[in-house]
Formats: sequence, C-alpha cells, structure tokens
Amino acid sequence: MQAVQEIINVVVASVVSLAVLFILTRLGGKRQIAQMNLFDYVNSITIGSIAAEMATNLEQWYRPLTAMIVYGIAAFAVHYGTCKNRNVRLWLSGQAIPLMENGTIYKAELDRAKIDLNEFLAQARVAGYFDLNEVQCAMLETSGQISFLPKSFNRPVTPQDLAIQTDPASKWYDLVLDGKLIEENLHTSGKDRTWLNTQLSRVGIGQLGETFYAACDNQDNFFACRGE
Repeated sequence: MQAVQEIINVVVASVVSLAVLFILTRLGGKRQIAQMNLFDYVNSITIGSIAAEMATNLEQWYRPLTAMIVYGIAAFAVHYGTCKNRNVRLWLSGQAIPLMENGTIYKAELDRAKIDLNEFLAQARVAGYFDLNEVQCAMLETSGQISFLPKSFNRPVTPQDLAIQTDPASKWYDLVLDGKLIEENLHTSGKDRTWLNTQLSRVGIGQLGETFYAACDNQDNFFACRGE
C-alpha cells in the first residue's frame, strides 16, 4: 500500500513539474532550439535537471520548485534585457562573424568560431553551393547557422527582373486538418461550405468526410487531398 502511495506521489509531482516547466518555457518566448544563445542553452538544461529532481524528491519538493521559479525569472529578466539593451544582447548573444567575402575564406575567423574548413564546405553544400565561386559572402549567425549570399549573377531570377506583373501574394488558410473542418478559417477566408464542397468535387473528392487536408488563399487557389 505504501508503494502505491509513493507511486501516486511521484506521478503527481511529475505532472506538477511538467506544468511548471511548460509555463516557464512559454514565458521564455517561442524561440527555436537553433536560435538559443549560450545562456538559453545552459539555463534550459539546468531547469530540466531541476524539474527531474522535483519529480523524485518528494520530501522537499518545494526546494527544486523554488529553484525552477528563480531560474525562470532569471531567464525572463535576461530576455527582457536583450530586447531593451543592445550591449546586453551583444554580450550574451555575440554578433555575426564574416567567414568568407569576395572569394576569400577567413581562416582566423573560422578558428575563432571553432569551425573547420570541412564543416564550412558541408554547410555551403547544404545551402546549395557546391561551387564557392557562386558565393559573395558567408556569415556565421549568432544562432550558429551560416548564411550565404550568392553573387548577383547567381541569385534566382525574380518576376521583377523579367518585368512581369504578378498577382499580390496571398495568405493560405487551412480549411481541413486531419479530416476535420476548421470553421474559423473557413469564415476568415470569406468562403462557405457550398464553395468548399464545389472545390472538393472539382478535384475528385466526393464529400468532406473523405478529405484529409484542404486549404485555399484569397485568390481562390485551392488544394485538397485524401488521407491514405
């Protein structure tokens, strides 16, 4: 009976720690892992460790809970400071580092960024540049990703280059997701069920229940498919 009670206590503590961790994560913003600076990375690991401690330390659960809150407040303060003060932002996140420009790869900057030449070349290939003659410059961003600027004669051709008049860009609305109609998006897009059923019939889908995904834009472009 005591073992069952302890298991229940662990389950409750785990759920509470996950809830607190989720709240602290939401307060920290919606930045992706690749966008984390060094402070974010260290802080997230620490808070995760404390959350695990809270789930198992049933006798003094308030200690790890307090520590999680303190770390969360510190992370929020740092994020606020980086948004309001450029010096704080530069100190925590650093600044972009030029790795290549005008056909010259800066070995000293590669060493400073702790990136070897093979890794740099691999990143260039991933970005679609197997020939470095096509690259005007390369910058190491504060997120750790390398941005490549193509030379003017290698950049993609745009309608403006060809003097072609195009229709305004339009937002797409998800109308059906996982077979379920999103009424709010259908209303926001200015469409109704009659229009949707007509479009589904045009693409060979007999009824809404057969639809896995459907979307449209303000120019009446439409896409739909069945679930396999």
